[in-house]
Amino acid sequence: MERPHLPETTDAAVDAAVDAAVDADADADIETQAASWLVRRQNGLSARDEAHWQAWLARSPAHRRAYEQIDEIWQALDHVPQQDLARYRAEIARSSATARQADGARGVLASPGRRAFMPRFALAGTAFAAAGAGVIGWEYWQRTPTFSESFTTRRGELQTVSLPDGSTIELDTDTHVEARLFRHRREVRLVRGQAMFAVQSDPGCPFNVLARSVTVTVVGTRFSVRCTETGLEHGNVRVEVEEGRVRVASAPQPDTVPRSVELAAGQAVTSGADGLLGEIEPIAPTAVAVWRQGRVAFNDTTVLRALQEFARYGAINVVVDDPVVAQMRLTGSFDVHQLDRFAHALPRVLPVRLRARGNLVEVVRAA
Repeated sequence: MERPHLPETTDAAVDAAVDAAVDADADADIETQAASWLVRRQNGLSARDEAHWQAWLARSPAHRRAYEQIDEIWQALDHVPQQDLARYRAEIARSSATARQADGARGVLASPGRRAFMPRFALAGTAFAAAGAGVIGWEYWQRTPTFSESFTTRRGELQTVSLPDGSTIELDTDTHVEARLFRHRREVRLVRGQAMFAVQSDPGCPFNVLARSVTVTVVGTRFSVRCTETGLEHGNVRVEVEEGRVRVASAPQPDTVPRSVELAAGQAVTSGADGLLGEIEPIAPTAVAVWRQGRVAFNDTTVLRALQEFARYGAINVVVDDPVVAQMRLTGSFDVHQLDRFAHALPRVLPVRLRARGNLVEVVRAA
């Protein structure tokens, strides 16, 4: 939202009047002085005025607190809806007449420049504080979540959680998400792991999933997001859409242009470790989040990554020490809880054999 522009107050007489009101008038309260300094700083201070302002701040800790509060209120105006801002302006305008009368009684010059900014702050701490309280109250109300909860699964555990808005999140093994619902937006941070989202449609309250530098925005749809350090897509963020549409955006990176893409059902995109989005890929809707069926799908995946993916679901006893074997690639779908079947399938598709090594099974090159 475009914040109201502070009018310039370069008139020497106005500056002198403000000096008198801020620095010389013992009756001026701290909030009024702070508001006046904020207006003057918006228009730029001379070296002399900068020194006076710094001296005013140093005069008392209460001065600095008052100025910081006034400045916080001014910054908060960026987030106030136009209709609320108009209401605050009207309230301050009604109060400003009294402030102008008080200024006239003290002999303070009411020039056009001064009159322009008096309705903004009313140059009376009471009027400004009243409007500011409304702004800060609105800000607090907007920023306070109506629901906040974290969900975590241990290795080998799956969990489905329901959010108060009717959306559901299915958590894969070793996954941690933080969900917060606000009055006009919904937000889930995927800290690690992967999850399937079924979002309840609400056009007035978008649903955002944050994973590393990637933001996925939806209104109502079904999609999965993966963000893991090991196994498939290690270090990457992958988004797959089963139903509906989502927008995937990457955060700004140094020397790069932020990119966003729209995915429809049957499409996927991966963000690399550098935060950049790759090209959109086709994917069968039935292949989205196959871990929900207790399976893992490999597509030209190295043996090492495949074993790391199995390790996400539980302890494994299959090892590969030969770097050549570790980089051999395979494609197929397997039960995540039947590692032994996976291991015994390897000699049928790769030039390898299995060799017992104590309690372990080692995959080595075939003779």
